[in-house]
Amino acid sequence: MPKSSAQQALVVGAGIAGLSTAWWLERAGWEVLVVERAPSFRAGGYMIDFFGPGHEVARRMGLLPALESRRAPISSVTSVDARGNRRSEISASAYESVASGVISLLRGDLADVIRADVRSSIRYGVTVTALDDGRVTFSDGSVRSFDLIVGADGVHSTVRKLVFGPAAAFVRYLGHHTAAFSFQDESLAARIGYRYQMLTVPERMIGCYAVRDGAMAALMLYRSSSPELPADPAAELRSRFGDLGWVAPDLLSVVPEDIYYDEVSQVDMPSWHSGKVVLVGDACGAVSLFAGHGASLAMTGAFVLAEELSGGVEGAFDRYQARMKPAVEHTQAFGRRFIGWMAPPSRWRISVRDMAFRLSGLPVVRNLIRGSVMPDVDGVLTPA
Repeated sequence: MPKSSAQQALVVGAGIAGLSTAWWLERAGWEVLVVERAPSFRAGGYMIDFFGPGHEVARRMGLLPALESRRAPISSVTSVDARGNRRSEISASAYESVASGVISLLRGDLADVIRADVRSSIRYGVTVTALDDGRVTFSDGSVRSFDLIVGADGVHSTVRKLVFGPAAAFVRYLGHHTAAFSFQDESLAARIGYRYQMLTVPERMIGCYAVRDGAMAALMLYRSSSPELPADPAAELRSRFGDLGWVAPDLLSVVPEDIYYDEVSQVDMPSWHSGKVVLVGDACGAVSLFAGHGASLAMTGAFVLAEELSGGVEGAFDRYQARMKPAVEHTQAFGRRFIGWMAPPSRWRISVRDMAFRLSGLPVVRNLIRGSVMPDVDGVLTPA
């Protein structure tokens, strides 16, 4: 069988950044292989509000109808007390007036929609163990050469470690741990309804929401002085949240073994590329759960990289970084400011946030929220 004359690209990581990169590269004529450390596709995850430049990239990919079909019909974000009584609420209509075009859906659903439209081969249970510019050694012992290697393997990127060194030089810990998981409970789903409800106490937050067909999703966040992850995440969550009321006991009783659990961090690097290797998404510019917009920026970065490569490899990585890095840095700065909104450290700060929710119907408050919680990432995309 004759060898393909197309340029060969390896994408490490089959999340939103990696799948988006594969999508754009394959349509630009590259022959793409995607490898993913996980044994299978990772579904579920936490709810994201998808909008901004990533929304425009999804439109150009023709994926908006599929994303709309996965939309979670969230009607509001509600702050509750330990008995489940409403403290404050911001309606979906008020939020959408701040962030137009927003689609609320599970992170895994966004990745799944992209994956369904990717033509490239995806190999699960495989990662990279050695890199010598374009020559790659895989965890299964095989060796292959590529013209382009894209590290899209997240905050704990193996590609970044192999090429740029230990994570400590680039990862900024934001003082919190987070966990997210999905489960089936029709009774609890009916009780919570299609609204994101959260119980916040100083330095801890627990939230949940119904997704569809009796499915539930949960998110937990707490302050920790150390980024070190526990050996038993489920036990750690029970220890941290076991004294809370509301639905905390229900959620803690169904924590799955494959729970998403991680430190909340950002990645800040002076250079995103070396030789034939370039990083995309969280691997080079994680903005953190506090900032949101990570999925949007990951899809945008994939598009910008492919667009710059279309003009030739020479200088493409520098041009890609020059376009994306200011937006990433702006969003990271926003994320550090937003910690006080999402994880208030005191009861006074919780009260201030709840007051903003209660007054969110007023135009002046909406403008304040827009300036406080919406990062400016305009100007990254070229006109369609």
